[in-house]
Amino acid sequence: MKKTILCLSLITMLSCTAQTPNETMEKEVKITLNGYLEAGDKNDVNALEPFLNDNFRVAVFDLEKEATSILDKETYTSFIKDKKFGGYTRTTDYHSIAFIGQNMATVQITLTSEGKPTLKNFYTLVKDKSGWTVLQDFVTLVK
Repeated sequence: MKKTILCLSLITMLSCTAQTPNETMEKEVKITLNGYLEAGDKNDVNALEPFLNDNFRVAVFDLEKEATSILDKETYTSFIKDKKFGGYTRTTDYHSIAFIGQNMATVQITLTSEGKPTLKNFYTLVKDKSGWTVLQDFVTLVK
């Protein structure tokens, strides 16, 4: 009887602490996105590259101009390298992470840094054989 109770208690504890597939994917997505953000904050294109999907793009919506600009991967990485973008640490506030099957995710976050515009970002990430990469960074500048 004691062995049965001990076994049931152990199974219950393990099942409560085991991660679900979505928790595991959420952790992987956050690791990818945090690496992407950190590399940009440091203007480190070499560190940034592994986080970018081959079809990566940035879509920036500027409230003042009421216009959207699209930057391809090459343009974006050149802006990071030339320090037109990035170069300062930001605070990340995650609002939501949603998955479409096992290979796509959308992430909504707000990025803040003292003295800089607040950015509201919607990211699209994809997973292939090599892992998660950022496909799109949709940015809205908030003054």
